[in-house]
Parts: sequence; C-alpha cells; structure tokens
Amino acid sequence: MKKSKADKEKAMQPSTKAAVAVPDSSRSSQDSSHVLAHQRAALQAAANGQVLGRRTNDPGAQLIPARRIHHVLERVRGKNMLICIKGYPDPDNIAAALCLQWLAKHHDIRTKILHFEEISHYENRALVKKLDIEIEEYDPSMDLSQWDYFAVNDSQTYELPIKLPAACKLLIFVDHHKAMGNVLGEFVDVREHSGSTSSIYAEYLIDGPTKFEGASTEQTKIATAMMHGIRSDTDNFANATPMDYRASEFLAKHMDKDLLNLISRQSIPAKTMDLTQIALQRKDIKGTFMFAGVGYVREEDRDGIGQCADYLLHREGIDTVIVYGVVGNEWIDGSLRTRSHTLDPDKWIKDVFGQDKNGQFYGGGRKDKGGFQIPLGVFANVSDKELLWILIKKTIDELFYDKIGVDGKPGHDDLQGGKV
Repeated sequence: MKKSKADKEKAMQPSTKAAVAVPDSSRSSQDSSHVLAHQRAALQAAANGQVLGRRTNDPGAQLIPARRIHHVLERVRGKNMLICIKGYPDPDNIAAALCLQWLAKHHDIRTKILHFEEISHYENRALVKKLDIEIEEYDPSMDLSQWDYFAVNDSQTYELPIKLPAACKLLIFVDHHKAMGNVLGEFVDVREHSGSTSSIYAEYLIDGPTKFEGASTEQTKIATAMMHGIRSDTDNFANATPMDYRASEFLAKHMDKDLLNLISRQSIPAKTMDLTQIALQRKDIKGTFMFAGVGYVREEDRDGIGQCADYLLHREGIDTVIVYGVVGNEWIDGSLRTRSHTLDPDKWIKDVFGQDKNGQFYGGGRKDKGGFQIPLGVFANVSDKELLWILIKKTIDELFYDKIGVDGKPGHDDLQGGKV
C-alpha cells in the first residue's frame, strides 16, 4: 500500500434491478429505521449512477470513488469474489481485504480472503489471531472454479502467482504505490499521494453510502485493523499524508485502542534478533550506503530482513540501507530503507535489477522503502550452499556498487573486519 494514471474501469450501464442493501446481521439494534432507509436509498443511488439527488450523464463513471465502488459491486450482486493478498500478508493489505469484504457483504457478494505466502511477521500473526480474521492460505488442491471475480489491493500489479479460471475476472484494484502498466479491472483506484491502501478504503467508509459507526464487533475489528495498517505503512505516521490523517481521525472513533496496542507490542522473535546481529557483523559501508548480505534465511523468518534494514538505518552517517539473503532456498529476498531526499527506492531498485522475460520487475518501492525478489531457479539445486552464497553475494554487491559508482573493494566495516 501510493494521479496521473487514468482509471481503466469499463463504463457500466445502470442496473435494472432494485439495489436494496441487506443490512449487516451484526449491526447494533440501536440503528434507527430512518438511518437504514437512508442507507438503502444511498446504495440504490450509487448503483443507478446517482449522487444522492443528482443523476450523472454517464451512470457510474462520474461518481466519486467512494460511490463508484458500490456501483461496481452492485452490478455483480450475488456473485462470488476472491480477495487476493499478493506477497507476504502485511497489516495494510490484510486490513484493506477486511474492509472490501465488509463492503461486498452489502451487495450479497460471497467472498474469501486468500493469500499465497506465509504470514511470517510476528505482528501480522498477532493481528490475524487477536482479531480472529478469517483468511486462508492457497492450497493447490483448492477448487477455484466457483469464483466469478477477484480483487487485488496494495500491489503494483494484479498478476497472481497462480492461474485462476479464465472466467474469473479482475473486479477491484486499489493501491497507493506507483503504477506498473495498465490495470484492466471494473474498478481501479490508484493514489500515490496516500500513505496506505487502508486510508483509501477509509475514504470509502467516510464518503460512501454505507453507515460505518463502529456499532458492531465486526466494524470495531475492521477499524482496528485499518488503523494498524495506516500506522504500519506510514512508519507510525512519520510519512503520513493528509489523506492518512483524515482516515485515522475517522477510524480512531471506532477502533479498539487496547487491542491495537496489544498487537503492536508483540515481542521480537529471537530469530529476528539473531538475524540483526548477523547483519551488523556483515555490513559493508560505501559512503552513505550500507549493504548487508545475511546468508540463508528460513521462510518463516524472512520479515526479519526488513526489520534489520529498519534498525541499521539508525546508524549515524547512513542514509540508505539494503539487507538481503536467500529465503527458503528459492529467492534472493532484499529490503531497502532510506532517508535520502534524492533517492527514489522504486526507480533505484528497478534500475539495478531490471525485468524478467515477461516484463515484470524484480522489485519496486515507495517513498522511503523498497524490496526485491529474484528467483534462484536451477541454482536452488546447487549442493554446495557456501559456494553458491559467495557467488550470489559477489553478483548482488557488484550490481549495487555499479549503481552508486564505487569500486568493489571491501568497505571499512566489511565481512572480514566488521565491528558490532
């Protein structure tokens, strides 16, 4: 989770069916009948291309995003939609998935939140457990033929690591990163000026036709997850934008503050601490850049790579840190953190590693951070792992050195003589 890029959604015709919203079964009994009537009327208006009393010339297309998403969802009322989380699930995309699930429920759309990578970060595991979030990891034995549409949030591209049935089309795409190519979905909302995808979804709750008032356990859970997503993606509001502050002000009235603090104060795993120590021992400093290759990392510990980079960035005189390692014997996985006023992580990483044969970049980023993943391919079968790591480190480091214009001689805190 961040326009000059125009939305690519298709123009849609107004529904000929009555768009009467079915209220959430968990909604508080305190909701008055006139509020429910207003909500039904608002959803009806959104589906028919109206903005509460004003009809647009092009039904649906001229609506603000907070109402247009309901227009799109109403057009597929009663269908089935997969909400797909690409990459390792993080607070922002988990929260966005929860919010979209809640919005879809108002249009009788059956949903499933599906992720493809393990939930590895300790805070993310706590988020899912403490909020009792129903989220499933993809299994090749799953039958996906029943799903009509899919949605992707908090990702620069909509391509999935699996092949969905041909009849399953992209319905929703919401993101706050720099766009990569055209996204052909029914509803596309990409806003780089937002610090998180959760803030975009919060706008849908604030300006949309549904009433979100924290009147149920479900709404409290969603608000808590979204606030955690915003806080996480904006580095505890250090990189927040006006859109993030507006969303936070709204969500603060409905979230569970004690639960949010509990999720955010989970102990750091011992393996992450060990990985940080390895990064400190192996750091290589080139001017204001610091590089650290940490060797082989278990898949369940891969989030420690980003945490190492966060920690090392606190060193005096360092503006940019890159930590990388081989994760699960399948990928070279790296994280970039910077406080430089001139370095663009997204462009920098893409310039270094380029694209694969399908035109997909090996990495990307946003204002102050980025990441990359490079598959080992056939080299994953090399039996001499120590020799393979030497080759990987030499290759990656040379790419970095070429990019910043320095020689490849060891820095003053290199692997041989580094000081903790």
